[in-house]
Amino acid sequence: ESRQEVPMCTGSQSGQEVLIWTDPESRQEILCTGHESKQEVPICTDPISKQEDSMCTHPEINQKLPVATDFEFKLEALMCTNPEIKQEDPTNVGPEIKQQVTMVSDTEILKIARTHHVQAESYLVYNIMSSGEIECSNTLEDELDQALPSQAFIYRPIRQRVYSLLLEDCQDVASTCPAVKEWFVYPGNPLRHPDLVRPLQMSVPGGTPSLKILWLNQEPEMQVRRLDTLLACFNLSSSREELQAVESPFQALCCLLIYLFVQVDTLCLEDLHAFIAQALCLQGKSTSQLVNLQPDYINPRAVQLGSLLVRGLTTLVLVNSACGFPWKMSDFMPWNIFDGKLFHQKYLQSEKGYAVEVLLEQNRSRLTKFHNLKAVVCKACMKENRRITGRAHWGSHHAGRWGRQGSGYHRTGSGYSRSSQGQPWRDQGPGSRQYEHDQWRRY
Repeated sequence: ESRQEVPMCTGSQSGQEVLIWTDPESRQEILCTGHESKQEVPICTDPISKQEDSMCTHPEINQKLPVATDFEFKLEALMCTNPEIKQEDPTNVGPEIKQQVTMVSDTEILKIARTHHVQAESYLVYNIMSSGEIECSNTLEDELDQALPSQAFIYRPIRQRVYSLLLEDCQDVASTCPAVKEWFVYPGNPLRHPDLVRPLQMSVPGGTPSLKILWLNQEPEMQVRRLDTLLACFNLSSSREELQAVESPFQALCCLLIYLFVQVDTLCLEDLHAFIAQALCLQGKSTSQLVNLQPDYINPRAVQLGSLLVRGLTTLVLVNSACGFPWKMSDFMPWNIFDGKLFHQKYLQSEKGYAVEVLLEQNRSRLTKFHNLKAVVCKACMKENRRITGRAHWGSHHAGRWGRQGSGYHRTGSGYSRSSQGQPWRDQGPGSRQYEHDQWRRY
């Protein structure tokens, strides 16, 4: 059904017709050389190859048929020398020669995005703008742990705001904007169908700038607007002052930690201590020291938290790329601010109640930085009515019942509310769902 038949004649004397079947999936044409022999000869039609292949169409015919393989085909493969047979339309030769339909109509912006993509200077931006489709088919999560939500949902509001920024043609009418297809793995999703996720409007001080302004304007003051846009993607515009006081490369880490602790109620003070301590201790570790680290045992929650932070760093790369690079990419490369084994060690120590001095390996110079970074995160979270407490202060409702898909609790405004329908993806099953609102905030 997918094959298209194109009649060809090999000569005016023989009057024999040759059928070429074009298969758009394999991008290969099958040349049938005779109804009796039923012999099929594959002909490569890749437009990159300009080579013309000559092949005899029948043993009794010595004339060789040139088959052109360039984009226009030069009418050689579609014309018949018999005047009784009409010429075929050279435009109907397969989907590969048709112009690609993209989500963004601005060719200049699309070209810039593609250049950054090819040069590995951005992440997922070109995929969103060209095909409207992204994927994340791997994760480290404990499906039986009901205390931590899946990373696919934690970072979805950020991605939705990025969609709104990149697909700027529909910023004013998000309801009519095409949904982005997300192939993100999470428990219960076999990835047979994508989740259809719509852009989410964001509030940027002074208004949301266009991509041309963010990407092309080189005025010094534009860095301020780029940073404002980045923080708006995380919905952390109110934390701008606190984050500006943090030195590089810890700005990005604090931004991510604030977002995580606001979103996920089951993160506690011990988790925050482990995240900050490992980032500070990493600065003085050699590669050999990190390689030789051996945690006492493996804690599944520590593994999932580490994976969650690394996925947040990749999300930060996406946002930074979309906003015109307000921060240096090196500031949130994992080897500068995160190491999995080192975090595991600090997590186990913090869980056992070790003092901060022990977490920092008795290094006094790190102690001041530790308390400064902790204060930034805690103060920013308090602005969002999120008070970070230790495990000792948790009530029974913190024993793993909050925050997971299907629990029915989520954060709206300044208080908790019980959703009458719970989280919708449990009831509907995975795939082909549409998400429009910031309903995931906060777990």
